[in-house]
Amino acid sequence: MSEVQCDSSPARRSRRRGQRGAETLAGALALMVLIPFLVVTVDASWGIFVKVTLQHACREGVRYAITNQTAAAEGGGNMGHLDSIRGVVLTHAGGILAGQESKVTVRFYNATSLAEDLGSNRNRGGNVVMVSVEDYHYQPLITFSSIKDWSEMEIKPNNPIVITVHAADRMESCPMGVCSPL
Repeated sequence: MSEVQCDSSPARRSRRRGQRGAETLAGALALMVLIPFLVVTVDASWGIFVKVTLQHACREGVRYAITNQTAAAEGGGNMGHLDSIRGVVLTHAGGILAGQESKVTVRFYNATSLAEDLGSNRNRGGNVVMVSVEDYHYQPLITFSSIKDWSEMEIKPNNPIVITVHAADRMESCPMGVCSPL
């Protein structure tokens, strides 16, 4: 019968303690690289999410606008066409535009000349409607001015990314020839 040897000499125990310290140091060094990478990845992903959400909201606003519908007002009756379109955009923006409703613009363009139509019947059939979210400021967690050399990387606080999105389509004919009031 063979004996099981247990090497519990002091030299062996000291070597194990030293390896544990090296593993801790290696883990700390790895985290110093991985955590900033994770923060930049999440930050960039959030910026892309914001732009895509605003673009989707503009598209939904245009889809609503071309049908010449109006939403019901809170006190009864209907809202105007422009306010209804803005409401659809704000709803589909998912709260991103909370407090920044003025950034949503609705413009109508003449179908033949493509000049902006400012008349009272500008939402008539055939005209082009463009819904935009203009100058939305997205503040990333970390902004880099430029990376020419990693040793000279400069981090600039309070440097927002300005996002502007548009969507456009041609207005359908007004129901029974009467367009919704603006």
